[in-house]
Amino acid sequence: DPPHSSPQPRAEIMQLAALRQWSAAYTASRFGLHENTIRSWKRAMLDKRRADQLLGSPPWNRLHEGVRQTAHELRKLCPERCFGTRSIARHMVRAGVKISRASVRRILEEELIEPGRKRRMLGPPRGHPAHLLQPGRPHEVWHTDITELRVLWKKFEIAAVLDGYSRKLLAIKAFARRPTTRDMHLLIKEAIRREEQAARFLISDRGSQFRRRFTEGCQSEGIRHMKCKVRCWQLNAKIERYFRTMKVWMRSTWLVPTQPRMQQRLDQYKAWYNTHRVHGAHEAHTPEDRMGGVEPEPSLYTARGDRIPEISVSRHNARGDPKLFRLEIR
Repeated sequence: DPPHSSPQPRAEIMQLAALRQWSAAYTASRFGLHENTIRSWKRAMLDKRRADQLLGSPPWNRLHEGVRQTAHELRKLCPERCFGTRSIARHMVRAGVKISRASVRRILEEELIEPGRKRRMLGPPRGHPAHLLQPGRPHEVWHTDITELRVLWKKFEIAAVLDGYSRKLLAIKAFARRPTTRDMHLLIKEAIRREEQAARFLISDRGSQFRRRFTEGCQSEGIRHMKCKVRCWQLNAKIERYFRTMKVWMRSTWLVPTQPRMQQRLDQYKAWYNTHRVHGAHEAHTPEDRMGGVEPEPSLYTARGDRIPEISVSRHNARGDPKLFRLEIR
């Protein structure tokens, strides 16, 4: 295509000719065009409709430069691989700036690359009630499980309790040995004491800790104990996904391998996870926001809008750990 076939080169040619005060004939000779073409462009610029067709109309939905600059600043402040375009968009929406993940990708990459074919995800097995996978209110369904965590030469057992609606971490404890049924029952009672409320359902796997005595202990608290089927992780996938997030953080954390020190670090992570980490299941909410019913009201700032944003971004360490950071967007 010739260089004058798209709107941007036409606008640049006409702007340069106006600044240099070139005639139509001289402008045409400089760019290899006919002088009648330059004259037709000048006549078209007097008519708004024809000018938009010639030079291209401005995009009305283009985001303001302040919003675009904020996305770049967040990318520089948070270069971690686990902090992607979704996280940037969620933190900006939580701060009151309306933006989508696709817009963040366009801003950072200049052009949106269409994602390839998505991997097919296995759905929940048939027969599981939908209200266990998608509870409608807090403290309706809790999840509990145990995972193994190795730090240097030592092995720890981590037990946790998670709310299925808000994804809030209710209780977490580190053990130097495999926890017993009594240990898990005490952990459930600790979650009830902290939240001042018991769940309606409690989901676990079929480990040796979650057998008859554990079920009877849950019934005494007014909780109905539900166990996953063998080799079926979907029903308890929420707490499994939490363990994965926790282990990614723990791998990059220097830690003296003692049980009290491990418990202290887990308590710090729990406070950060519930208060500052925007969860993917809640768009722009943290688990505490979701539990309290906080709804962000973002505003859309466009390049041709009436409001001009003044946005500042800063990153602060939460509880002295650079990996547990807190973003402040004003």
